[in-house]
Amino acid sequence: MKNILPVILLLGLPVRAAAGDAAFTLASVESSALASSKVFKSARDEAEAAAASAKSARSALYPKVLLEGQLKYLEVVPFIAMPAALGGHRPMGDNWNYSAGPAAYWTIFDYGAVKKYYESLRHTAQSKAVGAEHARRRVLFEARTAYFRLRLALEKVYLIGDNLQLALAQLKDISFSVKAGSRSRLDELMASQEVLARRRDLLKARNDISDALRDLSFITGAAQDPRPQAPLDARMKDKNYGVIEPAGDYITADTLESLLSKFAAYSASGPDPAGPSIKAFEELAAAYRSASAGAGAERGPKLQISAKSSLDYPNGPNLYSFNQNTAGLSLSLPLFEGGKSSLKARESSLAADAALERSVEARNIVERDFYKARDAFMRLDVQQKINIEAVDRAGEAAELAYGAYKAGGATYLEVENANLRVLSAKTTVASATAEMLYQLAVMASLAKEGYRP
Repeated sequence: MKNILPVILLLGLPVRAAAGDAAFTLASVESSALASSKVFKSARDEAEAAAASAKSARSALYPKVLLEGQLKYLEVVPFIAMPAALGGHRPMGDNWNYSAGPAAYWTIFDYGAVKKYYESLRHTAQSKAVGAEHARRRVLFEARTAYFRLRLALEKVYLIGDNLQLALAQLKDISFSVKAGSRSRLDELMASQEVLARRRDLLKARNDISDALRDLSFITGAAQDPRPQAPLDARMKDKNYGVIEPAGDYITADTLESLLSKFAAYSASGPDPAGPSIKAFEELAAAYRSASAGAGAERGPKLQISAKSSLDYPNGPNLYSFNQNTAGLSLSLPLFEGGKSSLKARESSLAADAALERSVEARNIVERDFYKARDAFMRLDVQQKINIEAVDRAGEAAELAYGAYKAGGATYLEVENANLRVLSAKTTVASATAEMLYQLAVMASLAKEGYRP
């Protein structure tokens, strides 16, 4: 165990502090999600492959040095008829012919065709790279929202547990009063029904935690626990909730307040005008522009120089090997190709226009989604002040209602309603906080400076 714990911490996986305890942090969830995401890994690999392709194309700008060899067999060797005094018929070579040696080729001018092709691949690689960044942000967004769902589910379970404890205490108090003859059996039954209702609510809320944990395990690449899940918030450990299903795990997570504080700065930020979803299309447009220019350059002249030093055999009619040094200069100019280069250039130009249009649309979407999230956050922030005040007043009203009931000035139904309003008010605060976190996560994924774990 001593050797395993550092590995678990290094991987950023949830750490079990003891049997039945599990601690989750946002940082560990983000790290695990990125490490296990197949979408992010594939996008990153595609970006690296595109970068390698661009580097490969760049090599065409430089001289190419290679070792060339040729071996050839001639069934019929030409000959020349000579007078007998000069040797008669003489072969003009040998059946076997070979040539081997180093050679160099360099295209010194091609109207920029090779350079434009390289630039097209370089922009494509940059488009893939920002596409990988977009995938990274999406993975982080999904991990954060899943974590926020877990955090909200834990908070609801904790609040329902508190309300259940209150209902149990009141039931106990009323049962004593019934035995003493100061309360009716009806009050005891109503108090008992409230306890049952809270237990039912608690069971449903625990199922929400289980669902959130399953989703989180999927996102972070953790193995699914085959055991039936019945988790509770770690704050509920060692507390008495009467007869409830035993906890499979006690879960610890970041507080809603700390998470809100961590992301709050994004409410004052703005959308990134060069975000990955926008930049990817801009780079793609640049790649098509370069490809269009390269296709147009293919209609221009092409000048290439070459040099070679080889060992050749035979030396014409002389059957021996000899060293041959050669140099050459070649010039080519397409005269007719059926419009191939022109059509290729037009195709790439139109594709560039389409990519630019999509980049404008992506920018509009980013701005729309960012400002929608910020508007929602601002409204929730104002609403939360009302929610918190409602919690205070509902709590005070519940205390007064139970005090009045004990004094004989109120019915138990009024007490039950007051208790439910307290639970509802506290749950509303937790739900609003989780919704604020969701809107902040949206802004973080679209802001100029994306949050990095």
